[in-house]
Amino acid sequence: MRKLFLVCLFLAGSYMYTFAQLSVTDKRYPDSLVKLTKSTSSDSIKARAFFKLSYHWAEIDSVKSKHYLIESLKYGSKYPYLKAVYYYYLAAYNTPINTQKSEFYYMEADKQLSKFNTKEAFFIRAKAWGNYATLQQLKDDELLMVDILLNKCIPLIKKAGNDEYLGKYYHDLALVFGNQKQYGKAEEYFKLAISIFKRAKLIDVNRLLKTYAIASKNYLNNNKIESAKITLHSAKLILKESNDPRAYVEYYLAYAMYNRKIKAFVEALQNIKNGLSYAIQITNPYPTEKLYFEKYKILTDQGDYKNAIAVIENILKKPASKFSVNTLIYYSDLANLYGKLGNSKMAYNWLAKYVALNDSLTKQDVLRRINQIEIKFKTAENQKKIAALNMANQKANLSAKNSRLLNWLLGVVSLLILSVSIFAVYYYRNQKKLAAQREEIRLRNAMLQGQEVERYRVARDLHDGLGNVLAVVKFNLWQFAKEKPAAELDEITHQLDHSINELRRIAHGMMPEMLLNIGLEAAVKDLCESLTSDNLEIDCQLINIKNTIPQQTQVSIYRIIQELLTNVVKHAQAKNVLLQCTQHKNIFFITLEDDGRGFNNDQQKGKAGIGLNNIKSRVAYLNGKIEIGTRISQPGTSINIELNVKV
Repeated sequence: MRKLFLVCLFLAGSYMYTFAQLSVTDKRYPDSLVKLTKSTSSDSIKARAFFKLSYHWAEIDSVKSKHYLIESLKYGSKYPYLKAVYYYYLAAYNTPINTQKSEFYYMEADKQLSKFNTKEAFFIRAKAWGNYATLQQLKDDELLMVDILLNKCIPLIKKAGNDEYLGKYYHDLALVFGNQKQYGKAEEYFKLAISIFKRAKLIDVNRLLKTYAIASKNYLNNNKIESAKITLHSAKLILKESNDPRAYVEYYLAYAMYNRKIKAFVEALQNIKNGLSYAIQITNPYPTEKLYFEKYKILTDQGDYKNAIAVIENILKKPASKFSVNTLIYYSDLANLYGKLGNSKMAYNWLAKYVALNDSLTKQDVLRRINQIEIKFKTAENQKKIAALNMANQKANLSAKNSRLLNWLLGVVSLLILSVSIFAVYYYRNQKKLAAQREEIRLRNAMLQGQEVERYRVARDLHDGLGNVLAVVKFNLWQFAKEKPAAELDEITHQLDHSINELRRIAHGMMPEMLLNIGLEAAVKDLCESLTSDNLEIDCQLINIKNTIPQQTQVSIYRIIQELLTNVVKHAQAKNVLLQCTQHKNIFFITLEDDGRGFNNDQQKGKAGIGLNNIKSRVAYLNGKIEIGTRISQPGTSINIELNVKV
């Protein structure tokens, strides 16, 4: 029976993966799930399809959602695992209509699914906690939300091995820290989320686009205008690949904020207009409210206080946001604007509302903290009572345990000896294997270092030896030609001059002086400029590159980038290349994207050329990893590299 259950789970996963390829915003998505319920004879697959149908209709049509939820229980109740999953979808159904029930069922889902030690169970538990945390945020309890994200969602999603949601939870953490005006900490989590989204096997373009947009707003709030511009450019590169109106709203909202910061008010208002054209496609009115609030800021910066007041007062007539902190901002800003217009009466009225609400929130916060202290106190008292009862039980059972302990002692000792023996054998073999790996790495490192030393020696000999000799020959020949002019001598002088330049170019390629004298960042920029031509445009973005990276490591990183760009020039037939290098603590990220003819997967199956092998060797030398594949919905190649560097 257990084997049959596992087979059903496997088949269900296979079927549902096919439908996962359809976006949930695709009109074909619910129809495809309905067809699946009619075409399959598996109750397990039917239950899973009904789960997804209920979830799809939860915020659109509660009647349909409830109908599909009942159907899911009808087919899935005989499976303990699916019965546990049912509570998650029951909570999702209740979220729009009864948040208290929703919170209860999310916790019940976590409780029931904790009995199953599978990646899918960990995944659903993480989502249950994540949705529960969102409900707490809607109640202005962002402190609890952070606690849940750090101690529940992230540990569970790491067990599930899901990069998409791991990035989402880091993104949510960044949002909370941004709301609390801790922009530096928010920036750290945004960068982490973006790097996780980009390394995922199936990149969620909509989620990545939203993260780029909101991260750029965080930069703007922290007055990092240039960083915001770079991030918005990254968002623009994938804008056309998105089909989610919420992602477009975030993008245009961020762009409007950027244009407001640089005082390009006409462009900022056009961004708001573009964002509103997508906001009307979203059932949730909050994105529209955010766009209008940004419009209010633009009008205020222009000095158009009357229209700015009209925008805020219109928001307050039917606010989409339930966050009291937003209402406080609206009240405060209205009081300030009416004061600027000289209308002291209205300014006083709005200020009074601000003070009343702020006092109310302060009292609520005090009550909440008192309740938390009371709960902790009662919990401590109950734990004391439980400890006393346990002590009495322990004394009663101690004598019985002593007799059993003697019987088990001999067996435990024997088992311990056997375990130590097995561990010793395993440890010996493992150490032997590790020693072989260390020796291999040592030889590889020595080879790479030897190559660089030889490159430097040859480059120095070419430049200082042969280069100087050719320069002397050129000078003597020029003197001779000056005394006895001849067309042939001019041509020979020109060819000799070209040879000297070519010799210097080769020597510079083998060991660039910029890398040795100025550092990695300047050398990479120089390399990109040298390879840029009328047929190839290279967009080089270098972010947070530290000068403290050891020179030998800088050389290895430079060689990797040099080999990547050389391969593009020789083989890709590309017109545009994006090279992005970023550093986060001891991790160095390299991303290269081109619009060429794409990458031949046979190169990863044992047919790789010398260039690709050199790249992989240097990545291994720096204990890194490399991913090569085609771009999403576009021609060309995408390469992501992570390297460990010692700062």
